[in-house]
Amino acid sequence: MKKNIIGYFLAFGVLALVMGSCKGKASQTTTTDTAVIAPADNTVKKMPDTTVIISADDSLKTTVADAIKDFPGVNAAVDQGVITLTGTITRDKLPKLMMSVNALHPKKVNNQLTIAK
Repeated sequence: MKKNIIGYFLAFGVLALVMGSCKGKASQTTTTDTAVIAPADNTVKKMPDTTVIISADDSLKTTVADAIKDFPGVNAAVDQGVITLTGTITRDKLPKLMMSVNALHPKKVNNQLTIAK
């Protein structure tokens, strides 16, 4: 039975793929591919600042009133950066409402809406 031996050797920054086979005879090795591996870059890259901006209650109260004006039957209350939605809404209008409310950057949106048929 013929066995194939495949090995990878990493020495001095050079990667060599060595293939060989043995069938009762002295093995023959051939180098089929080599690649040079560059040394690691030890510099530290600073990630961009991704802080989340949370709106203040006063600005949320005025902007949330504007955001829900197109959705009759929906009420909103703001407390410590959390917007609580109450009332009724149809299923097709809910995604648009949620997108407009989330665009105001509250800490959380507490959805207590009832879906009307």
